[in-house]
Amino acid sequence: MHVPLFRMLSIPFACVFLLASAFASGPQNRAIQFVTGANGAAPTSTLIADSAGNLYGTTSEGGSNECNYRNSEQYGCGTVFELSPPAAEGGRWTHTVLHEFHYATDGSFPFSSLVMDAAGNLYGTALKGGNGSPYGPGTVYELSPPAEPGGSWTFTTLYTFQSSSDTDGSAPWGTLVFDQAGNLYGTTQVGGANSCGTVYELSPPSVPGDPWTETVLFTFPYAAAGGYPIGGVILGSDGSLYGTTALRGYLDSTNCTGGCGTVFRLSRNTEGKWIEKVLHSFDFTDGFYPFSSLTYFKGSYYGTTSAGGSDNQGTVFQLTPGSGGSATFTIIHNFTFPTGNDGGIPYAGVIFDQSGNLYGTTFQGGTGGYGAVYRLAPASGGVWNETILATFSGSGSTPEIGLIGGVLLHNNQLFGTTADCTEFDGLCDRSGYVYSITGF
Repeated sequence: MHVPLFRMLSIPFACVFLLASAFASGPQNRAIQFVTGANGAAPTSTLIADSAGNLYGTTSEGGSNECNYRNSEQYGCGTVFELSPPAAEGGRWTHTVLHEFHYATDGSFPFSSLVMDAAGNLYGTALKGGNGSPYGPGTVYELSPPAEPGGSWTFTTLYTFQSSSDTDGSAPWGTLVFDQAGNLYGTTQVGGANSCGTVYELSPPSVPGDPWTETVLFTFPYAAAGGYPIGGVILGSDGSLYGTTALRGYLDSTNCTGGCGTVFRLSRNTEGKWIEKVLHSFDFTDGFYPFSSLTYFKGSYYGTTSAGGSDNQGTVFQLTPGSGGSATFTIIHNFTFPTGNDGGIPYAGVIFDQSGNLYGTTFQGGTGGYGAVYRLAPASGGVWNETILATFSGSGSTPEIGLIGGVLLHNNQLFGTTADCTEFDGLCDRSGYVYSITGF
């Protein structure tokens, strides 16, 4: 039985970051760019784009040569990077490192995807560091663009989590989300009063330059209410926060001894206190270990589980809130690798195009066995038809593996990253790529 592997403290670092195209079967666009040196490695995040078509992302390794975990080798604490499109079609993309992490002050291992505000500032989380140690509890940071083109971006640590506190969180992985007032919301995998993770809010200061204020909105009890949220939260139209926990909820001692995970909602009551409601508890038959954030589309929330389902290869699900706090849960796809040409183990979440087609990635599967990019198209009767758009192989001197992040749809292209991980157990051995897919 496949059980997703996750070791927060065993994260090594590669020395080379390859920015190239998808390199396996499917309609890919090739040769974005190859970058050597300390420019980053093992990108695990989903990319974002600005209005000019520049791409932004993080690498969980590389950059500042300070962090080491394995055999005393130095692998780097991670980077934030920008990819600027070529002036002429077919040209080389320009890669720029916007920030190298130094664990003592600003964090290390930035696994999360970035978010951008209206002014072009970037926000993200670092899984560890921030308190003088690469093993620290993690940080939330901001990167502000230069006043003049070509200048340096300004990095600011907005908050360092407090590992000594029994109420504060630790190890933030999930992507942040803004509300209209400029507050940030996120999750920590562990920490809090029960050591099972938290949902927190960061509020900007009234005076620019003053510290941001952190408030723990909810501490997971690791019971029916869930525990260990890896994905972030998203903000619903009703002002509630929606997310997933990787464990607990329905307890099945045979297939998932720590519980199979939940989908939850946090809402304010009349007194302003945040109250959790579990909208769905996974029971392994419909999924296990939801790893990513949810996606909202036309009245429903969509997500993935990285295991469980009919073949224990994970699922794609739809959850539609109803009246009185109820919700309707539907599996729209069971991954079946190694049967057929399907994928398996979807760590990443999903996105939609304007036609209602859904896109995502799997960590393994496809014809090469090392991951796939898929599309699910809605059909009549609630059926979703799958198409594998690209598959990845593990052959050659630069193995084409490690799809942990999802895909970005921009200007009729899909963009994604590979982290070059043979198993997602915190051991990413080589480098990584940024790839694009066209013609789908």
